[in-house]
Amino acid sequence: MSKHFNFFKDKHLQKFISNRYDLNDSESYELEDGSISFAQSIEICEDVEDLTNVKAKYVLFGIPEDIGVRANMGRAGASEAWNAFLKSFLSLQQTSVNDVSRFCVLGNVFTDDLMQQAKDLNPSKHNERKQLSDLISLLDHRVSEIATKIMEAGKVPIVIGGGHNNSYPLLRSCGYSESIDCINIDAHTDLRVAKGRHSGNGFSHALENGYLKSYFMIGIQENYLSKPMVDFIENKDQIGYSVYDIESSKVKSEVEKAINHIDSSHFSLEIDMDAVANFPSSAQSPVGYTFQELRNLMSEIIKQASSFPKYIHICEAAPKYGYENQVGKALATLANDLP
Repeated sequence: MSKHFNFFKDKHLQKFISNRYDLNDSESYELEDGSISFAQSIEICEDVEDLTNVKAKYVLFGIPEDIGVRANMGRAGASEAWNAFLKSFLSLQQTSVNDVSRFCVLGNVFTDDLMQQAKDLNPSKHNERKQLSDLISLLDHRVSEIATKIMEAGKVPIVIGGGHNNSYPLLRSCGYSESIDCINIDAHTDLRVAKGRHSGNGFSHALENGYLKSYFMIGIQENYLSKPMVDFIENKDQIGYSVYDIESSKVKSEVEKAINHIDSSHFSLEIDMDAVANFPSSAQSPVGYTFQELRNLMSEIIKQASSFPKYIHICEAAPKYGYENQVGKALATLANDLP
């Protein structure tokens, strides 16, 4: 496990603690006030075998890769989301009304070797795109391994970063013994044909292999739907979606459609940041939800569902196409919105 996962240790936390020392004393290394950041108080776990002893409900981990996005002919950058998230999330303030004890930060899937192999591959060349696809198959095993361990310990994985290719290994982790349902807030279906691996066919593979049962998408933009995809969806009763429409978008009614389509006692929640208009992401678009609408959608899904999602995956954010701290703050806000 440790070979393919970088555990977050106390020494890593130290670099996120602000050195705001007492300005009245040039020799002092006492903090200037009594404020406490998440970095100073968040729970960590340095061994997968200790997950059962974690007190927090949510276990945070990152997937710093964009190989799947590139294999899907998208633009790279999702590999940077995890670090952007950490910088903002760990600077949040611990108070009685903003309690970090909900969270444990575990670390990130080790992707350095795969990213290095993918570095110079050109997806426009078929044989090189095939190599990117093969690398994603290797990544799938790493993601499934850690997600399974977290869920076996009775915790909820909150997964940050990477492309939507990671939906497949996450769904597989839930669906080994019993297939799971899923709600995906996304501008795209990610139901491309299940040939090879990339960020556009994670759900297709999960359906084909029996890990995903019912699937509902919120916010689909119909101009991205190809005829084969429409035909595929129409022939699958377990697939449903609502279309993004600025004139008729109503959070509660959209969520009701999704909840009525799936079994909300056994489901997962996927959030693709492409769904937010003008958000720095792999497939950024001028059309989509506002960030506040996205927050409301997530909150309403959790409120209406009969059980909490088995995992939450927030993906496709690409800080390099905007302001890193703003992207980090957005991701941190979504995570911290969790009850």
